[in-house]
Amino acid sequence: MNSEDCSITETSSSHLERGQKDHGTRIHFEKHHEGSIQVPIPCAVLTVFIITSLIIALIALSVGQYNCPGLYQNLASLDHHVASCQDEWVAYQRKCYFFSTATSSWDLAQNSCSQDDATLAVIDSEKDMIFLKRHAGRQEHWIGLKNEVNQTWKWANGKEFNRWFNLTGSERCVSLNSTDIATEDCKKNLHWVCSKPSR
Repeated sequence: MNSEDCSITETSSSHLERGQKDHGTRIHFEKHHEGSIQVPIPCAVLTVFIITSLIIALIALSVGQYNCPGLYQNLASLDHHVASCQDEWVAYQRKCYFFSTATSSWDLAQNSCSQDDATLAVIDSEKDMIFLKRHAGRQEHWIGLKNEVNQTWKWANGKEFNRWFNLTGSERCVSLNSTDIATEDCKKNLHWVCSKPSR
């Protein structure tokens, strides 16, 4: 279809007579009253098709949640995880984290976390590590890694530490800050980080 096919043509007494052909185009025009407007049939069909398509698309979008409930449930689930942490807790990677403003020993910090159904922070991945270091800043924070006398390193939730990151120092409890993860004397008073699964 060329631009001439969809043009709006105004007929007048000087235009084509009934039954005559315009040799420049393939469309037949009939003589009408002077000043009347005539739209070629292909343009009218195209316009109706476009409007109908838009209406169908709008209806499909408006009822999309009924046709694709799984997609909407997954999105709602993600929002739920973000919003399921208590005040002063930070949501990240389906966990809630609490960064203390007070300081205490490792054992007292662990007891404080337990009161909120949490443990000192358990770090499961490199992403968790980067997140914790960024939020801890320069201050050292207890995390949930400890080595009891004559035992292996274990997390506060009971999982054994598989040494996927290096520890510096020779003490039995572990802290982190933005630059380092190190062992510390467990009686030292430090800030702490609690963690628990988000709900």
